[in-house]
Amino acid sequence: MAARRRKLADQVMSRLARLLVRVFFRQIDVDGASQLPAEGPVVVVANHHNGLVDGLLLMAALGRHPRFLGKATLWKILPLRPFLALAGVVPVHRSSDGAGPGDNGGAFRTCRRILAEGGVVAVFPEGVSHDEPALQPLKTGAARIALEAAGDGIDGIVCVPVGLVYDARARFRSRALVAVGCPLGLGPWIEPHGRAPREAVRSLTAELAGALREVNPDHASWTEAAELARLAAIVCRPPGDDDGDGQADLAEQHRVAQALHHATAGGDRMGLREALRAYERELALLGVSDAELATMAGHRALRRRRARSAAVVIAVLPAALVGVVVHAIPYQVIKRVSQLPRNESIKATVKLLGCFGLFTVAYAGTGAVVGWRRGPWAGLAAFAAAPLTGYAALRSGERLRAAGGAAAVARAMREHPGRFADLVGQRAALVDVTAAALDARSRGAVAHAR
Repeated sequence: MAARRRKLADQVMSRLARLLVRVFFRQIDVDGASQLPAEGPVVVVANHHNGLVDGLLLMAALGRHPRFLGKATLWKILPLRPFLALAGVVPVHRSSDGAGPGDNGGAFRTCRRILAEGGVVAVFPEGVSHDEPALQPLKTGAARIALEAAGDGIDGIVCVPVGLVYDARARFRSRALVAVGCPLGLGPWIEPHGRAPREAVRSLTAELAGALREVNPDHASWTEAAELARLAAIVCRPPGDDDGDGQADLAEQHRVAQALHHATAGGDRMGLREALRAYERELALLGVSDAELATMAGHRALRRRRARSAAVVIAVLPAALVGVVVHAIPYQVIKRVSQLPRNESIKATVKLLGCFGLFTVAYAGTGAVVGWRRGPWAGLAAFAAAPLTGYAALRSGERLRAAGGAAAVARAMREHPGRFADLVGQRAALVDVTAAALDARSRGAVAHAR
């Protein structure tokens, strides 16, 4: 009975996680999904840049429900307790919070039981969500869990590194990537663990750190990381994609950014970044973005794009206006509250969970008002329809922004034709010099953009 309840709770939490992150993020990509074993015991290790959103993203995207280790102090936050219980999070007592060496025996036993049942244990081995652009020193918990479980006779355990990549981690309707790395078997460490457990745990932890850097490399600064990502986006962005949104495939963009990171160093990397800044200054002077420049296909195509956007907005306008009324106040409240945390990694958590709570209150209030005036069935219908009006308002806003971008491109083409042509040539030169900086293995990924 307990196992059945746990399975039902996992299913409910996975669906809730998918709902939350797919509303918060405009796009979620998974790269290397086939590398996560479909069955059998797995220890997932992931970088930790975005608070509780990291855990929700893994639950939504992995395809198997992971049981997380979470710091015990989370249970002191009363609004989180129902979610922690529903997700089956295993509390861990940290030494930094005053815990002793024997306080986590129960947590380790729970993890061994999950692995013995062929489940997935997920660990953020850095130990804390942080704002640094590089992987922080790993705690040894993930390696200890895996090796002690293997030592207890649980066969087939693998560790899978997962990189969580965000193009703007705290921005609503940005994009996220889950990059799954190659599974790491425990064979080389099992026998040494029996003789010298501490050394084996430290060795496996170092190997896990290297595997995590393979799926999400370290950067000297967030500025460098962002500029390499934008450079990769320019190289990967499909030209003339009139039916698309001008966004590069995030998985491909991340792979190219990784290749640029590894293929360039020092002056070469700085030269590319300077060329990118010069190009972006010209874009700003004309008032267009690279996505708008890359997807333009002449005046006729731009007119078609604006016409499609206008048709969609007109069709959903009544629902969108209702959505603005229902969501405006809670959205503005959360927007302001989310600016309070100094830690950038917490802002997305505040936005996501805050909007979930306040929007639910707004929906209930809408249903209650309509029910009072029109009857209970009308109130129930209003409660159910309120989230849809929010989606209509969201999509209308995105369409209007897209139409505004298309208009900016058309205006630049009309008012500054020579300068616009020069900018197109500057973009092509930037793509060429970037492709030349990549090694032969990476050039195929960018050949279509040259």
